[in-house]
Amino acid sequence: MKNVEPFWMTLQSFRDDTFIVQILIIIAYLCILFLITKQEGSRTDVIIKIILSSIFIFNSIVCFLIYFNELPMAKFFAGPLYLAIGYLFLVDIMAKRIHFTFNISPLRRFLAFTFIILTFLFPVFGMFSGHGMIALPGVPCPLAIFTLALLSAAIPRVDNIIVFMLLAWVLVNIPKIFGYVGCYEEIILILAGAYVLGLNRIMPEESTGDEHAST
Repeated sequence: MKNVEPFWMTLQSFRDDTFIVQILIIIAYLCILFLITKQEGSRTDVIIKIILSSIFIFNSIVCFLIYFNELPMAKFFAGPLYLAIGYLFLVDIMAKRIHFTFNISPLRRFLAFTFIILTFLFPVFGMFSGHGMIALPGVPCPLAIFTLALLSAAIPRVDNIIVFMLLAWVLVNIPKIFGYVGCYEEIILILAGAYVLGLNRIMPEESTGDEHAST
């Protein structure tokens, strides 16, 4: 296997230099969960879209376009992809396609929270892969898992463009579960993507009007 140390050293530098931001992102995740659980509605949807947009744009610019700017995949695919996802979350404030909720079947709620918990445990699994707790929950892949979990609960009230952009990110990370850069914990991302893809295909479409109650 090719030398993977430069990848993990760069990611560790990103983690260390942005550690306070990483902690704030974890707090933001917890706030999102609280808002959906306790204050579901239009205002909560707006707040969550702004938060998610900010985190995606942060990862796009700082992680991919600054720290990993020497990698063509980061510069020409991942960076623009995450920037576009962040932009689309802002657009959806007006389009109102996405409605975040946990008011779904017990099985779907259980699976959504399973992936949410796995997002927070992502750094722990890194210890078993031999590179320690470098990939904190706020870095790109755990962020994608967390977002896919939220969208799995929101289906069918989602923006399918955002869904398929996230699935594109899942697709390019498949080599990691076979040992590329030693990031075996990416299996969580792959499973989250497969779940959302399957769920999105079987759930009936629903109108995207602002039918839910405003808080």
